Amino acid sequence: MNIQAYIESGILEEYVLGTVSPQEKQEVECMSHIYPEIKEELLRTEKALEEYALKHQTPPPASLKESLFAQMNFDAPREFKEEHIETPSVVPAETEEKTVVPAQTDNDGRRAVVNDAFERVETREVVPFWSKLAVAAAILFAIFAGWSAVQMTEYKGSNEQLAAELGSVKGEMEGIKTNLAYNEALAAMYRNPDYKVVKMAGLPKSPESAVAALWNQKTNEVMLDVQKLPSAPAGKQYQLWTIVGGQPVDMGMLDNQFSGKVLKMKDSQPGAVAFAITLEKEGGVPSPTMEEMVVMGKVS
Repeated sequence: MNIQAYIESGILEEYVLGTVSPQEKQEVECMSHIYPEIKEELLRTEKALEEYALKHQTPPPASLKESLFAQMNFDAPREFKEEHIETPSVVPAETEEKTVVPAQTDNDGRRAVVNDAFERVETREVVPFWSKLAVAAAILFAIFAGWSAVQMTEYKGSNEQLAAELGSVKGEMEGIKTNLAYNEALAAMYRNPDYKVVKMAGLPKSPESAVAALWNQKTNEVMLDVQKLPSAPAGKQYQLWTIVGGQPVDMGMLDNQFSGKVLKMKDSQPGAVAFAITLEKEGGVPSPTMEEMVVMGKVS
């Protein structure tokens, strides 16, 4: 298995962000147990996500608690009174005894007024403190839950941003690897004594252009290092030529995406004395258009 290709596929980042399918999740966990390199990369990715989340987290406002309790009213409830009238029991006429109770009189012989004939009862509604505290806690919990939901939304957005940044970093790393491979390939050919380097300088058509042909004189293989060349216009394409026996020989068309690449051209014929590039119609022509020649170099 190509472990590096699996790591670079992006599935580890998706696993950490929780966007993989159950089958992919099981696959990643299985692979991380089998290959230490995958497990190490997975741990490194998780650590990077955790550090990013901690770096960008938003703590609750310091004034949240004070603002909440300032809006609460813990005053005692308004007291009120209820009057209850005790009604004397009524004895049915049939069962009422014929007992005569002497009336109470005062010193002057007048009938005395019975005090507390009607008893006034005062009641008060008491709300326990724990009930107030429970209401306050419920309100605080609701506010905190709302705040947490907002934070989770922001955190999800941060995860998506992190995924995009990881993708961007991954693209940059791939670009660096490509450039490194390009430079290593060029360096190897420039150091190889079997290759003759033919430098093609810019002509009046394109004076700032510069291209190098690396010609292996043992195998006649020709590689092209495009150092500086304008992009071909629409419908046009660059074509490489060698001069053998005074006649131009087609060496193939340059890939329009030639920047940062070592282009392999057709094999050269022995006895080539010069290399040149012209700008032709797309697909090439059997003989070069001399007015469209952009670079040329002699074989020394």
